[in-house]
Amino acid sequence: MPAERRRRIAMGAEQLSAFLDGSAEMVVAYVDTAGWPVGTLAGADRHGEEITVEFADPTGTAAGVGVGDAVCCVAEEGTRYDEIRGAIVRGEVTAAATADGRHRWTVRERHTSSFDFAALADPESSGPVSPRET
Repeated sequence: MPAERRRRIAMGAEQLSAFLDGSAEMVVAYVDTAGWPVGTLAGADRHGEEITVEFADPTGTAAGVGVGDAVCCVAEEGTRYDEIRGAIVRGEVTAAATADGRHRWTVRERHTSSFDFAALADPESSGPVSPRET
């Protein structure tokens, strides 16, 4: 994909902020104590540059994650290729609590990237650009 098209799929700062503010669910990913990547669906609430995620952990793998550890939060929406948009937030756990098998982490955003494939639509055509054409 040419650099210009790649830049076009990134959301602007205001659009990205609104998207993350409206994301009630995210996939939270972390590395367990054995070194394996784990991802689970979590309820999410963004406040400023922090995201609070809450999720059940029947495997117990999240117990090894604590304050200072790196995690990733992913939000997305859309059902067709030309509608998919989302954000990937890499961050650090700043608060962690566990009760009754549920974890609640506060994650400070360190790096955020975004994508909005609708931006690939060719303005001179009536539809989106095929992924094979990019």
